Amino acid sequence: MELQFLGSVFPLNVYREDVYKYLHLMPEKKVADTSRFVLAPMPGMLKSIAVKEGDLVSEGMEVCVIEAMKMQNSLTAGVTGKVKKIHFKAGETVGDQDVLVEIE
Repeated sequence: MELQFLGSVFPLNVYREDVYKYLHLMPEKKVADTSRFVLAPMPGMLKSIAVKEGDLVSEGMEVCVIEAMKMQNSLTAGVTGKVKKIHFKAGETVGDQDVLVEIE
């Protein structure tokens, strides 16, 4: 939940009293660094792959195209680096959040 006051937005969590008592015992969830992976944003079919293993890619460069619900989505590299591994071939079906390409 968020609270907005005079144009500023503040995150707000509301807990029952018994839950709040034990909140400090719960570990914080760490956010995984996925910047070195190209992930499938939705289930679909991998139409084409524009890179090969060992190719150098720059941030924002098109890596592959995925087709979902008759629409093609271009997926780009999030970082500059070298393509380490390609996990799928063109024409294969991919699931939501599958790792398509690894960049080192």
